[in-house]
Amino acid sequence: MSKTARILLGRGAALAAVLSLMAAACGADSSEPVAEPASQPAQQQETQVTSSPEEAEQPATSADEAAPGADAPASAPDDTATDEASATAAAPADTDAAVDEAPTTTVPSRIVRIGVAFPDLAAFAVLNPEFGIGDPEAQALAVVDQWIREGLLPAGIGVELVFGKYNIISDSAKLGVCTAFAQDSDVFAAVSSVSFTVGAECLATRFEIPIIDTDGAPPSLYQRGAPWFFTLRADHGTHLRSYAQWAIDSGLFAGSVGMYYETRLDEGVEQLRDQVAAAGLEIASETATSGEGVGSPEDPVAVQRFIVDGVDVVLPLVGGSSLAGVLGFAESQGYRPVYLSTDYGEQTADVSGKTLPAEQYDGTLAMTMKRSGEIAAGMVNEEAEACLSNYERYSGTDIERRAPETGEFASILRTCDLLSLVLAGLHGAADDLTRENFVEALENAGEVAPAGVAPGSFGPDDHSLVDHYRAIRWDAGCPCWVAVSDFIPMAARDS
Repeated sequence: MSKTARILLGRGAALAAVLSLMAAACGADSSEPVAEPASQPAQQQETQVTSSPEEAEQPATSADEAAPGADAPASAPDDTATDEASATAAAPADTDAAVDEAPTTTVPSRIVRIGVAFPDLAAFAVLNPEFGIGDPEAQALAVVDQWIREGLLPAGIGVELVFGKYNIISDSAKLGVCTAFAQDSDVFAAVSSVSFTVGAECLATRFEIPIIDTDGAPPSLYQRGAPWFFTLRADHGTHLRSYAQWAIDSGLFAGSVGMYYETRLDEGVEQLRDQVAAAGLEIASETATSGEGVGSPEDPVAVQRFIVDGVDVVLPLVGGSSLAGVLGFAESQGYRPVYLSTDYGEQTADVSGKTLPAEQYDGTLAMTMKRSGEIAAGMVNEEAEACLSNYERYSGTDIERRAPETGEFASILRTCDLLSLVLAGLHGAADDLTRENFVEALENAGEVAPAGVAPGSFGPDDHSLVDHYRAIRWDAGCPCWVAVSDFIPMAARDS
């Protein structure tokens, strides 16, 4: 069932205080210009009034950190559901979780609707229950409930969450969520989870609605979507330049290097090639794939080409199903190169790594913009602990802090990060709350220390948040990623 929240007035706080509190409180799809979504309306909306989490069913929405944008079972349903209702975000009454009394509130003078888009991949649960991400609606309501309890909302402003779920392999479903958010719900702004790029582009370019998407995108999309389009992760150019520089600086770009990449990464791959050439190096073997569907006919072709070209080090810039196909075919050929992974296709999620053959993947190093591997490395993440504790308080659900990290664990942190940015934008624009001022507030919010991704900031010419990365290593015995470095600044962005 659906839960949305009408959030009553919370006591005001200065933006600087909020930015410090929010840190403690809390694959990819097609990136071609979107087509007109008018012919792809969302299915009929469902409305359900809910006052607390335990009064509604809480199915474990199956999606995954491991599910790359185009990687899902062919039988996954092509559906879109957008749910909007008025409901008070309240902690459950009958749980063992400690519940504090909510502060006295008054009726806000303005209610702001925020769209929250998340993936629905029920078919993944059939393949592996560990791909579940829990209850994304409750995860979002928990954050907003905390805003109420701690008086973090700007004076006179309330928030209403509107939820939209999408089939991760269906562009029409994502466009349907976009249309429903804009035309049916008239959201002020929106946030979105993994593999929603085409829907996020629709909101920014067609409807001029501020959207904070999770996945990085091609540099040209930030230009087309300006000033409305933001992402948590770095744009493809910055990401792949930094990936190449990390490999070079770490002495990993050694011997003959081959690359297997998805064509939707073309803009970033071109910058990667430039970075490699600037260091006097070259990529000896390349194979491209569209990345559409589950696996690719090019998977064995890439391996065969690597073998013929004598490739020692492989850069696998593909989704999870293609990565699995490459490793499986390589093992069948007795071919075991060194792989250098990255966040693309959610390769750096524990639930993804667990599906890959240990003989091929154990000891693999990766460059990540996320805070993956911190638990296994014994690192302290105060932002994550505050976010998880708040969700436990609200939902009455215990979330394990152990490796391997689950899809639900990552989804909770991602939700905290996305909505914390919304709160910063509301505070910065509170005196004259327009979409234009909300965008300007995000651009000037300053450095942020999120719970689930590396530190970073937005700027007038920089709408991707993350400015740092770290190295992690896959430990098949765990099985999990383990952080092996501190955060490192991304390679310089283009001017």
